[in-house]
Amino acid sequence: MNGQTKYVLPLYGAGSWGPIWGYVGLNDDKDSVFGVYFSHQGETPGLGAEISTREFQGQFTGKKVMKDGAVALAVEKNGKVTEPDYQVDGISGGTITSKGVDAMLKVCLSQYDKFLTANK
Repeated sequence: MNGQTKYVLPLYGAGSWGPIWGYVGLNDDKDSVFGVYFSHQGETPGLGAEISTREFQGQFTGKKVMKDGAVALAVEKNGKVTEPDYQVDGISGGTITSKGVDAMLKVCLSQYDKFLTANK
């Protein structure tokens, strides 16, 4: 992007009715989110399927990934965000899918701990 370094990390996990997957794009600091993309195989339209909308995905832009050497980027129950630098609102009515996205972020991004914390 205009000569700026970005890193794209793959994500995969389980939703309410099947697999979910996506990508998280990080800025060159390896700690702030440039953008995300999520998709699914069979989440319920209007509920869990909302993970594939710009409204849900847009919440992640600018969020921080790591805190104290651990993945802190998280999806919280809708309206329960306590750390806005790291958390986004989950999907109302899509609790299981929201938890699936949260787990997917934690599990997949933690595999990159050394990369994400290098040179910090």
